[in-house]
Amino acid sequence: MELNTTQSGVGTVADRARWSSAFTMAGWCALIAYLGLIAIEVRRAAAISTASFEDGIWGQRVETISFVTIPQNIIVLVIAAICVAVAAIISSTIHPDDQPPQSARTLLARVIGGLSVISIGLALLGLGGIPFRYVDPLADLGALVGRAAGVALAAASSRLAREALGGRVATQTEMIDSESPTD
Repeated sequence: MELNTTQSGVGTVADRARWSSAFTMAGWCALIAYLGLIAIEVRRAAAISTASFEDGIWGQRVETISFVTIPQNIIVLVIAAICVAVAAIISSTIHPDDQPPQSARTLLARVIGGLSVISIGLALLGLGGIPFRYVDPLADLGALVGRAAGVALAAASSRLAREALGGRVATQTEMIDSESPTD
């Protein structure tokens, strides 16, 4: 249709498709970095063999794994969510007949959304254990604020991922249908 026309300064269709793909790839890279952080914390939690906290080994393991939800760590997931949202916005400016395949972006948005929900759960588990771990009120406050900020950032990631899916959660059938050639 409009293969190489410039419209209102947004570039050609090929440029927009290229930028959409670039933001999708950047989102995957940021997601892989976040998965690496999770792997590091899970490995650290698995290595715990003696309890240093009053709630035992499992309490310490939950605390260690919940470190993936503190703001300086979960921001990596937010970057992935921003990338997938920008890719969706750019792709939405392209006529449906000219759009590049969307399965990688759709899958990325679904994985980010799922990890966001899991991160919220981990942060809430971490919040639940704070009274058992700290006797210092100042340490309690820092841990509470950090986990609450992590919940807020995970909620932001979830919202961006949902919007990248068009405000809804795409089903597996819709993902397959988006790749099927239409008549």
